[in-house]
Amino acid sequence: MADIGRNILLVEDEFIVANDLQIMLEKAGYKIIGIASSVTEALQLIQVQQPDMVLLDIFLQGKETGIDLSQKLSTAGIPFVYLSANSNQRILEEVKATQPYGYLVKPFREKDVLVTLQMALYRHAHSIEAGMRKQKSLQISLSDTLSATGDWEQKLLQSARHFQAFIPFDFLLTGILNKKEANRIYGFFRIGFDEYQVLSLPDISMMTNLTVDKVIAMLHEFSHSDAGLYNGEDFTTNCRTIPFKQLLAKTFDLSSNLSQSCQMTREGSFVLSFYSRNDHVFLQEHLSLLQSLQKPLAITLDRLLAFDEIERLSEQLRRENHYLQEEVKTGANFDKIIGTSSALLQVFDQVTQVAGTDTSVLILGESGTGKELIARSLHNLSPRNSKILVKVNCAVLPANLIESELFGHEKGAFTGAADRRIGKFELAHGGSIFLDEIGELPLELQSKLLRVLQEKEIERLGGKGPIKTDVRIIAATNRNLEQEVSEGRFRLDLYYRLSVFPIQLPALRERTEDIPLLAQFFAQNFCRKMGKPYLGIKDKVMEELVQYEWPGNIRELQNVIEQAVIINDRNSPLELGRSLEKKFSVNGALPMTKTIPATLKTLSDVKLMQQETEREYIISILRKANGRIRGKNGAAELLNLKPTTLESRMEKLGIHKSKI
Repeated sequence: MADIGRNILLVEDEFIVANDLQIMLEKAGYKIIGIASSVTEALQLIQVQQPDMVLLDIFLQGKETGIDLSQKLSTAGIPFVYLSANSNQRILEEVKATQPYGYLVKPFREKDVLVTLQMALYRHAHSIEAGMRKQKSLQISLSDTLSATGDWEQKLLQSARHFQAFIPFDFLLTGILNKKEANRIYGFFRIGFDEYQVLSLPDISMMTNLTVDKVIAMLHEFSHSDAGLYNGEDFTTNCRTIPFKQLLAKTFDLSSNLSQSCQMTREGSFVLSFYSRNDHVFLQEHLSLLQSLQKPLAITLDRLLAFDEIERLSEQLRRENHYLQEEVKTGANFDKIIGTSSALLQVFDQVTQVAGTDTSVLILGESGTGKELIARSLHNLSPRNSKILVKVNCAVLPANLIESELFGHEKGAFTGAADRRIGKFELAHGGSIFLDEIGELPLELQSKLLRVLQEKEIERLGGKGPIKTDVRIIAATNRNLEQEVSEGRFRLDLYYRLSVFPIQLPALRERTEDIPLLAQFFAQNFCRKMGKPYLGIKDKVMEELVQYEWPGNIRELQNVIEQAVIINDRNSPLELGRSLEKKFSVNGALPMTKTIPATLKTLSDVKLMQQETEREYIISILRKANGRIRGKNGAAELLNLKPTTLESRMEKLGIHKSKI
């Protein structure tokens, strides 16, 4: 049996030449595995057994030439040596472009054939070894670069620099296409020896005049179908079948292409598409190099994406944990919605109808009517209830921080941004977000919120591209948004997007039959927390609670009951700690006292009224302090007065501790 590396295929249509070569080579110890007179015969023989070397004539029987066969041999990685008497300059240029391992001019001497063949086999073995070293070197460099810390733009830019040493290109389109996660796609346009203009996905979108989603869709299509080597006319033909490649060629004046994609286990692919402004730049060895990198690159990227996912989930869990801890501290003092009135039952029906959908809900109602509780009910009754409900109060966030809070920011996005931070929308991914006081959102942020509703994606401050998000939006406001729209303070298109399913919460004065239930619920809760027995609420007090207008709604009722429990002497049903006639006006003016009758005309009459109001107020504070004037939580401390000053005022107003 002949040694490995000594199996020769002769492709020669002149019988005498082929026979002489066979005798010559077998005498030197080579094995002739076959003689073919056409490209078709040669390919059939190659299918049966793989030759180590092919001696190849240029002009053969049939339409195809030895040059046509050489391209197939290069693809298969089989070395070849030309045999020809042709001296035509054009043919010789075509021969040279195929990169043969040798060229023998007919007629040839036995010595020339054997030396050329020996040199060709040596060069081929050396090129295989050099190729393996080159492949290993590039593989290590890419693995180190991709595994390093830093953002993906910098990793891919450094990867482009590594590739440049092995594959000459003017433009590289590369990145990760993933159906479930954010796509990381960049273009690197060469503008110097080692300098590149970096184009993000939005940049490519703008330059090709396609939407980002359309670019991603076309990239997915061409990453699964477009792998290979395209030079000259092949590139032009390929562009006609792939519109996106044609757009790139036109935009960047490109003439040849080398493409390969690595399929990953995470339902995605890593795209590598090299382009040059010149024809016939890319060779079979370049494609072979990329093909050899497919598996190791896929393994490296799968591992990195898994680590990225773990880091993202860990960060999200930390954020959720911190958020939930804050929610426990600041959450409501009651855990369910109390009431059986027809107005409230109508709200329950609406919540039940819409909770199971992903429809945006707008909750309307006065301050203190329980909008947050309704939002929580919507979330808890939805398929998203296993995920988090994130609450954002748009009224309390500083205008310059709202965008960062909602959408997050990258490190260095602005002064003080020392680390990357995910926003509330990313935190709520898979769950719901409750945007309370949505009417307070600045106009410039309203357009970005509209994009979230329309495109289902956000962009961090300082970020390089959009991030897909799956969040159900529940908004609430006590403002008249229609009036806000008419006065130019709220976007009409956003209003329509948010109010797909509006829910109007009734004011407490519109559901007076629920007041006894609410009052008893709050009283029992506060008594339990303060370690006091609950002995009910006096009938007279309950009647007063039902008849009161409650401008502060449920929140005001809760505060009134809490105050009553605080001053309760433990041995009697609850009494109110203050007169319900003394309340803050709706517009936030000073406390209103009893209405001054029209009969009070003189200054002395008004003064008497003021003194009576002050007297009642001090008495209520003394009751709250259990009659104590001095010390911690004494009446003087609650009124922010010196004890001696308070005692003087009490004496002047005729207040005696024994009668309190």
